[in-house]
Formats: sequence, C-alpha cells, structure tokens
Amino acid sequence: MGLADDILYVGVLLASILSGKLVRFIPIETGGIYLRRWASTGLGILFALLVSGAHILHLFIEILINALVIKLVSPKICHLVSLVLSFLYLFIFRLSGQLNLPEPPAHTNAIIMILTLKVVGLAFEVHDDENLDTTETRTESQKLSPRFIDIFHYGLSHVGLITGPYYKYRVWEGMYRDPWNPAVSGKDEDLINSALYKRAKNVPLYMTAFLISGYLFPLAVVETKEWQASNSFLWKVFYMMPVFFNFRMRIYSGFCLSECACISAGLGAYPEESCPRPGQGPSKPEMLKQISNAKTVNFNTVYNIDEWGADFVPTMREALKCWNMTVQHWLVMVVYKRFPIRSLRTAAVMLMSSVWHGVYSGYYLSLGSVPLCLIVEDLWVRKVRPQLSSPNQARFDWISWIVRMRWFDYLGMGFLLLRVNTTMQYWTGVYFIGHLSLPLLYVLGLIVISLIKKKKKKDEEGEEKSGSKPEQRGKKD
Repeated sequence: MGLADDILYVGVLLASILSGKLVRFIPIETGGIYLRRWASTGLGILFALLVSGAHILHLFIEILINALVIKLVSPKICHLVSLVLSFLYLFIFRLSGQLNLPEPPAHTNAIIMILTLKVVGLAFEVHDDENLDTTETRTESQKLSPRFIDIFHYGLSHVGLITGPYYKYRVWEGMYRDPWNPAVSGKDEDLINSALYKRAKNVPLYMTAFLISGYLFPLAVVETKEWQASNSFLWKVFYMMPVFFNFRMRIYSGFCLSECACISAGLGAYPEESCPRPGQGPSKPEMLKQISNAKTVNFNTVYNIDEWGADFVPTMREALKCWNMTVQHWLVMVVYKRFPIRSLRTAAVMLMSSVWHGVYSGYYLSLGSVPLCLIVEDLWVRKVRPQLSSPNQARFDWISWIVRMRWFDYLGMGFLLLRVNTTMQYWTGVYFIGHLSLPLLYVLGLIVISLIKKKKKKDEEGEEKSGSKPEQRGKKD
C-alpha cells in the first residue's frame, strides 16, 4: 500500500475511535441496545463502503454464507463447514484478477481477513457451546444461539472492522449488556479515557518513526536490478533492519489505534478478577457471576500487540507471542489444540497463518521457515542455556536477541516483497544467510552440548577421585 492508502487507513481508524464515543451517547435503556447495534453496523457499512466501493458485496456474501451455515447446519459439523467455505471464498476473493473479476482494493482484503476469523470463530463457538461438558443446567438465554441479524451486526460492526483485533461473539455481546462495562453503565468514564491514553500515547512516536524510516529506506528500491547490482552484501544485510523496523512501526501504529477503537466503544471490558486474555476474554468466567459492578476493569481482551516484547524479548518463540495476540488465540483455538498430530501442530498453525495472510508465495516462504528457526532456537534455549551460570545466561539472552532479530529481518523480506521471484532475488543477494545460519547454529549447538557434557563428566570424576583419597589414607593409618 502507498502513502495515500496509509492516510486513508489511519483516517478510518481515527473515525472508528470517534464513532465509539458517539455510539455510547445513545442511551442503553428503552431499546438502546438495538439502536447502538444498528448505529455501529451502519458506521461499519459506511467505512467499508468508503474503502471498498462495490467490493463491499464480498463482505455481505461471506456473512450470508456463514449465517446460513450456523443456522441450518448441525452444530456438530458447522464449524468445519464454516472453516472450509470461508477460506475457499477467501481464495476466490484474492484470485479475483486471475478469474477475470474486478480486483478488490487492499483495504477490502484487510476487512475480509478479520471478518473471516470472526464468522469462523463464531461457528466454533456455537459448536463448542453445544458440546460443552458441564454438570450445570443452562437456560436458553445462556446458550449461544445467535439470530440471523445478530450475525450481520457482529460481522459488520465498526469496531475492529479494518484491522481487528479479533474478538469473540460473546465479547461483542458484552459491549451492550455487561453491567460492569463502563459503556453500558455510563459510569466510570475515566476508565475508558485512561485506557485510551495508555494505548494511544506512543502512536505519534511510531508514526514519526514510520515516516522517517520509510523515506530514508524505501522498500520499493530493493526490487530494482540497479539497486541489487550496485550494493554490497553487507549493505543488503544491513538494509533488512530498517525495512523491517519500518514495517514494525506501521503495525504498531495501526494495532494501537485499532485497540483504541475497541476501548472507545467499550468492547472487551472485563473485571481484572476474571483474568481476561487477548482474544479469549475472561479465562476465569466463573468469577463474573460474583461481580456486578467492578471497579478494576481492563481491556486485555482486545490487547493485540506487545510492542516492547516484540522488540526486546530474547527468543523468537516469545516474540511471536507478542504479535497479533488475538489472532494467535484464534489460531490456537481453531488449529493448534484440534490438530490431530501433536508434533505437526506448530507447522499446521504456520500454514493456516500463511493461508489467512494471502496467496502470495512470500508468506509461505517466511512463515514456513519459522518452525525451522524454532527447532534451532529450542536446542540452544532448552539444552545449552540451563547449563550456564546466571551472568552467562544474561549474555546468552543478549546474543539470542540479536540472532532472533536478524531472523525476523531476514524472514520479513519475504513477508514484505510477497512474490517468490523478488523474495528469492533478495535472499540470493545475501546468500540465504538466514537459512544457512540454521544448520550451522544447530551443529554448533550439538558441539557445545557435547563439550558441556564432557566437562560435567570430567568434573564429576574429579570430585569422585578427590573424595576417595581421604578414605584411602584413613585405611593406611
């Protein structure tokens, strides 16, 4: 996307934040719940129409398909039918140009990505709710049975429309009903304002860094033959760092603003006692029965990016958990925990993530390489690091951070260049340094582990010998 697209993107996010405040002006009493839902849906359609034009039809089609599946197909299989049909339609949507259909703009792709997670996630919620193993007798009002129109409201809500975060259907319902939610009670407006400030305060810094780094280190030049021919190996290795930095600043800006849109609307407000988690909502839902008007409410349910962690945790495995956290919850809930072959669960998650991101081969080249990085990293973190002293563990963490950031830079080029030819051209220019480092580091790790074991064995033998000498002397005496 170009600068004009980014400006439109930010404009829609800012309008979404303001819209949350406007929708909350509608009184919740005397049918206000339904008025708020219609207002939110109307704003969502307006924003989608603004960035998509006639391509908004794709959103209506996908929602209609899933609404029919959820209402007409048995809950035992509705989740699988929804998953297959939704991702099949996502492929058709992305191949519009090759199918001689009008090609939708990039912003419509962003909307339908989040929409796909929501409608598929709803089908899984319905399935799991129907098969819930509980000894308690639930009333009809407690069962998850969304109406046809509610599925449309959920799918087209202005909250998180263009960037996410992903949130469950029950979380969306809570935005209009939960008594502890400041957006419902009308009290504790300061809770919303302080949460907004906390997430928005760094956005100007991220945006400034994004604009400066994009101007100094443009991505587009690396695709030209002149740039590839005129620059050295070391410069190409270095250039990956500011390019990926620019990407991070863009993501941080967008995700923080999208969280602010949720907070402004009151989405994802839960008492701290219920231990809300990104994407999931309360991890201790039983606590909600004991709470009617909590004063310690947070918005962790829509917390989608841990910028500090993404930049500074020492390992790739930890850093991945800091990115797009609500989507990661969806991947864990839908793919990881249900995939039958345990040893292939991580690979299955990365494959599903690649499919969700798009049809470009760069996604598969990058995300498909992540499990290989994790294998090497786990060898060092689990086998070598525990054998080190505390000071050496700290040094190990610094080295680990440097290595994993360079892996991110390297793999990020495939994610940004998208096409296989441009990605391979760049990786060839740096002699596939990211991939070549993997077997080298793995073999080095095995050597280090072997040396540690030998040293440990030698030390143990030395202790045994030193311990046996006094016994031998005692016998002589």
